[in-house]
Amino acid sequence: MSIHKSFTSRATASAAGFTVVELLTIVLILGIVSAVSAPAWQMFINNYRIKTSVDRAYQAMVTARSNAKRDKIAWQASFKQVGNIVQVAIHKSDTPPATVPAGEWKSLEPDIQIHTAINDKGESETTLLKIDGNNKPTDKGTFRRAMFNFQGCPVYNSENQCGLTSLEAKGRLTLSHPHLPKGDRCVIISTILGHKRIAQRQKKAQDGRYCY
Repeated sequence: MSIHKSFTSRATASAAGFTVVELLTIVLILGIVSAVSAPAWQMFINNYRIKTSVDRAYQAMVTARSNAKRDKIAWQASFKQVGNIVQVAIHKSDTPPATVPAGEWKSLEPDIQIHTAINDKGESETTLLKIDGNNKPTDKGTFRRAMFNFQGCPVYNSENQCGLTSLEAKGRLTLSHPHLPKGDRCVIISTILGHKRIAQRQKKAQDGRYCY
């Protein structure tokens, strides 16, 4: 009877648990799988962040244009870089960006940057107009804007008509991620009527820029 009990006890223990070697093997396998999959997962997250951010930037411009046509006055989407966060606000163009309440600035995804560096063709990937806190165009501005007049056309000044607007009112906002060196995406205001499109970085430059 005691021999039978001993045999049964050992058989049950063997079936119910793992040996130290088996546990170490499982831990090793899990470590290898994690090491292989972690970079791919991080790249997926970074791509998601930049895609989501450029979609939100696009929608901000769409909303600003829609509001301008609805209210028959100029509206704009303003953008600024705050540390590693890009923020956007949609507001009437007679409201300077510096006076827009903090609660109306919406953050895009973390670690996204406005691509402002000069590329190897001597051009900036972001051409959206620079402005200061008073909404005045300036090369040293810390904000960028996409302004639309009462007809929904991109304009340099709020009183400009569609047919008289400067071509400088068109432009592109290019967003980048520090861990995706060739993953840039951009929103391009492509026509003087305010049509927009989303694009991504290409291997070859066109008109001096890679995002088109």
